[in-house]
Amino acid sequence: MDRPLLNANQQRRVATHLRMLREDLADVAGWPELSRPGAPYEALRTVIANLGDAVASLSGALALPLHDAPPLRRRVMATAEVWASSMEDVKARHLKAYGHVHPELAESLDPRVDEIVTLLQEMADLADRLPDR
Repeated sequence: MDRPLLNANQQRRVATHLRMLREDLADVAGWPELSRPGAPYEALRTVIANLGDAVASLSGALALPLHDAPPLRRRVMATAEVWASSMEDVKARHLKAYGHVHPELAESLDPRVDEIVTLLQEMADLADRLPDR
């Protein structure tokens, strides 16, 4: 007997993220600038299509539903979590990879980033109180 690789909570989490990624890829693919001719645009269109195929393949391998839209609650929570994680990357100490960091940047930037992350976490917490449907 085959056991599922993911429990119900894990399935919901992975399915929500993959669904949101598919939606974002569809949005990007629809940007008018991507319809331009030329090798760089064609390569980008190909990668976007390959990403869509990879997401579908992963969904299929894990037997995740492809067409069930996650409820608002899960979409808001996932969006908040993704952006909270991404915002941490723009703190002053992480910007060294992009060049010299002004010595006073952290005191101006980091508290504001922390405020945004806190608000994103609050958004996720409030969304978690919404009904599933």
